Amino acid sequence: MEWDIAYNTSNAELIYSEYGRTVQELLQKADEIENDDDRQAYVERVIKLMLQMQPSVKQQENYQERLWKHAFRIAGGSLNVTVPEGINATPDPEGVTPEPLPYPDSNKRMLHYGKNVLNLIEQGKAMEDGPERDLVTYTAAYYMKVALTDWRDGKFFNEDMIRKDLYELSDKTLVLPKDAKIGEPSGNQPSQDTGTRRKKKKKKSGGGGGGSGGGGNRSRSSGGRSRGRRRR
Repeated sequence: MEWDIAYNTSNAELIYSEYGRTVQELLQKADEIENDDDRQAYVERVIKLMLQMQPSVKQQENYQERLWKHAFRIAGGSLNVTVPEGINATPDPEGVTPEPLPYPDSNKRMLHYGKNVLNLIEQGKAMEDGPERDLVTYTAAYYMKVALTDWRDGKFFNEDMIRKDLYELSDKTLVLPKDAKIGEPSGNQPSQDTGTRRKKKKKKSGGGGGGSGGGGNRSRSSGGRSRGRRRR
């Protein structure tokens, strides 16, 4: 017994895979229908089927024209039917792809720094040379270090890499000095230990006051006892 099984490898290549092989076969056989009205209704039903299979196409501005273009392309470039008014069903030239959006190739490897860091660098580029720009430069370098540390799962990296990336991302306008320590507090920032030591001193002075207060109570009580003895 022989089985008549059609495999996809032996079938014609799908022109639009999103519509499937059934739609393709229906449209390619449309011109075999002799009656004009029947052929017209047949193709319109197939296009409705295409819309049901891809309902998201409705979000496009000229989705009806898109469907008719696809139908003509699937049918081989021509269909003996009347196209709705205002629709250009001529298929787009094959092999034509839209031009890619321009993107700075040099910055593709730096996307891990994040949008906020890139915006901060853009602000620094627009500033005049001075203390404010220096502050933005240091702040951007700090957050670049944080982002790079997270991206590399805490692995060691050379801070010179940050200096180089910052220089390139800012179009060679933001320069972080080599002696600047990224992430360390500057000289005008208070140390975190100072407040702790002050708190400890306050606790000690409070304890001493409590002791002297206790001594004052004892002296008053002893004075009361001595006065009592004299009265007797």
